[in-house]
Amino acid sequence: MLPLGNPARAYSVGSAMAGHFYDCTAGKTVDLENTVQLLAGARVVLLGEDHTNADEKRVQSKLLEALAGKMANPVLGMEFFQRGDDAVLEKWTSGELRGDDFLLASKWYDRGGYNWVYYAPVMETARKLAMPVVGLNVDRSIPRTVNRKGLEGLTPEQRAEVGEVDTAGSPQHRFLIARYFGDTVALLPPAWFDRMYAAQCLWDVVMARSILAKLPPGGTMIVLVGSGHVAYGLGIARRIHEELARQGQPDIPVATFVPVVAPAPEEGGEPHGHPMPGGDHAGGSASGPPALFVRSLADIVGVFPNRGDVEEVPRLGLKLEEKDGIIAVKRVWPDTASKRAGVLKGDAIVDLNGVPAGDIHHFRLALALLRWGDRMDLRVKRDGKTVDCAVLLEPELESVTREVAPGFKLEDAAAVDPASAEPVGAAPEPDPGTVVRRKLIVRKKVPVRVEVWRGKILTEVHTLDGAGRVARSLYREPLPDGAVEIEYTRDALGAVTETVRKDRSGAVITGQPVPATS
Repeated sequence: MLPLGNPARAYSVGSAMAGHFYDCTAGKTVDLENTVQLLAGARVVLLGEDHTNADEKRVQSKLLEALAGKMANPVLGMEFFQRGDDAVLEKWTSGELRGDDFLLASKWYDRGGYNWVYYAPVMETARKLAMPVVGLNVDRSIPRTVNRKGLEGLTPEQRAEVGEVDTAGSPQHRFLIARYFGDTVALLPPAWFDRMYAAQCLWDVVMARSILAKLPPGGTMIVLVGSGHVAYGLGIARRIHEELARQGQPDIPVATFVPVVAPAPEEGGEPHGHPMPGGDHAGGSASGPPALFVRSLADIVGVFPNRGDVEEVPRLGLKLEEKDGIIAVKRVWPDTASKRAGVLKGDAIVDLNGVPAGDIHHFRLALALLRWGDRMDLRVKRDGKTVDCAVLLEPELESVTREVAPGFKLEDAAAVDPASAEPVGAAPEPDPGTVVRRKLIVRKKVPVRVEVWRGKILTEVHTLDGAGRVARSLYREPLPDGAVEIEYTRDALGAVTETVRKDRSGAVITGQPVPATS
């Protein structure tokens, strides 16, 4: 909603419901076909994205496929690959490298990339279309150096890699980046922001130059990049135009797409849909309040449903390093799964859920496979002792303001007997002073699980079947026989006919079962 960018549209507000595209030039909603027609007239299309929004990536994979049929000789440019990755990316496109082999060869997780699950839809579409994929970025040590020391801190080799970077060309861009950093900018010394802003400028300049260098003669490029580099036309688009002018080259048309998230629907309301071919909506028609934005934000705005802070996969919050064959914890981010598990800086990793850590590259792959509903159990060496750091991975549905994520409802659950044939029911409001709280999680009016909390620690998760009975129980601390997971098979009346108990490695435990009630 900042009045930046194109002055003809900077003071005009657009709006659209979740599940729609919006043509900011014409000031109206459009379907996917018209969106593609509008974007395809450019030589470079910048698709802005939020790195952990899976809805956006699924839609952008459809945009990519549709644009490929309209644009001449298209190439896909990716922010999260580097200039020197093109040979590896060519092997991806050809099918020579797939799955984990590609992630290892491209060093995806070694560079701290977001979970591959977010980018797989776009990359799979590019491979299906045999569309070349190119990397646009430079080694992350370069912007990190600028963050710490400023542009003057770059070595001659690094400066040769990126070229000259002008940081004074756009006061509007400087203001935009300041707002991205929030109130921190006003509270810290000006030199701190000068360095941070220089790093942001470097990113835009580097990617703009990479785009122009790798743009096929007479061809086009579709770029997937963070929205901060696209918004208001002040980032990469501006740098492309400036670079061409500096070289005395004719200008080229650049089109921009920026996603926005609609406000959350009222309590109990469902977050519906995202743009689909023909203007259809996944999950039903749009509901809830519309998104508002200034029309200078981009050429096309895509409005996506609000899912609160519930991301597709959990963020684990671990930074690792390997020394002398030992994987050690370098940092644990606050308010993450690893912090809740009790992992500490300096811990040496022994195994993950009973599987030896191995080398750091494969261990990062193993961590990335963890999903909601899993139990993460890191066995570590600490001060000469072996320590198990376990956590049950479930999204936190209540924010600090006690708001519940759209589409979910939380109730207090009655005591849970996993072996009971009766469905788990709601309970009256518990005593505020109680240490143990049971939460019944309801999604789309269907109970899906019961979470048992002891203070701020999630100790048990009981997944429910369609009838509201326990189908699977997961425990943070092992039961007396070592079980951390129990699966229940039931007959038509709900009676348990079989239980399968598993230890922390997933191995089935034989012998006399141990009762478990909550």
